[in-house]
Amino acid sequence: MGNTLTKYSDDNLTREALEKAGSERTLHEVYGLFYGSLAAPDPADPAEHVPVIFDDEDASQVPEDDAENVRANLLSLWNFIAQWKPEEDPFYFPEQEYPADYGGVLQHLTDDLSLVQYFIAGLNLGGTEESDFSDDAVDAMHELTQASARLQKNIAVCEALDPTAADDDPDSTAKMLDDIEEILADSIARVTIGLKHAKG
Repeated sequence: MGNTLTKYSDDNLTREALEKAGSERTLHEVYGLFYGSLAAPDPADPAEHVPVIFDDEDASQVPEDDAENVRANLLSLWNFIAQWKPEEDPFYFPEQEYPADYGGVLQHLTDDLSLVQYFIAGLNLGGTEESDFSDDAVDAMHELTQASARLQKNIAVCEALDPTAADDDPDSTAKMLDDIEEILADSIARVTIGLKHAKG
């Protein structure tokens, strides 16, 4: 069964819908955008995300069936993230399989970085002001900035390696990715909690 307004269960369907509709956004970027927008004091309407997810010129040329399919999947994802309770629920990253080579590691790092970047874009889209953040949310934003710098550094290292070469220390790589993603998940949750008082 596909994604519905009340149940989101398949990242691959949303990923395929984005590709068919001609979006250049990855699912990590869309997740980040929606997390950020929904955390913001004045969340943008789902329709206001269209210019970020699609190039306007391309969007007008999408067949109606594909346009409706991507709208339905994105609304399902939006509703899923809107139900997230950061005080008690785990943070949800998009499900994605990566090759066991340096190309896969590079893609994983790039996806994580893009999620953070689009989380910030979502905060901006929702009109977040500096004064809206609680003290802990400010600290969490600093931790996100530090994690982003770490991701960028690791991306630069990976870009210098043969993408088809097998990762010679997969356990260390997995621990590095787990550590970074734990910081991302915790920081985004704390920012979301720390902005709640600013909502109207």
